[in-house]
Amino acid sequence: VVGETITPGLEKDDLLIIGSGSGETKSLVSMAEKAKSLDASVAVVTISPESTIGRLSDVAIKVPAKPKAGTDNEYNTIQPMGSLFEQSLLLFYDAVILRLMDQRKSESGAMFGKHANLE
Repeated sequence: VVGETITPGLEKDDLLIIGSGSGETKSLVSMAEKAKSLDASVAVVTISPESTIGRLSDVAIKVPAKPKAGTDNEYNTIQPMGSLFEQSLLLFYDAVILRLMDQRKSESGAMFGKHANLE
């Protein structure tokens, strides 16, 4: 998680995963550019794979959702702003984690060893 004090610095051959509906958020564009300058890979989960971050990325995954900023598209929702995109991210990332767990033959109990324990 970028900005956490316990997150190690990004290095060559690491993967930076960005979730950005527009793919144009300035701070995230800067992070993608910095990652590329360090020879790291970038993946983006976005509504707009043709965006700046999408073009910088090694992998762009399109999420079918409505952007928060007034742009009309085929995905209508009564939810405010980027809620549909954010909920789609939750489901997408959960599916990725489940797939990785299956590939690595791991169980959710193994995650407790890395979970916060000072609560």
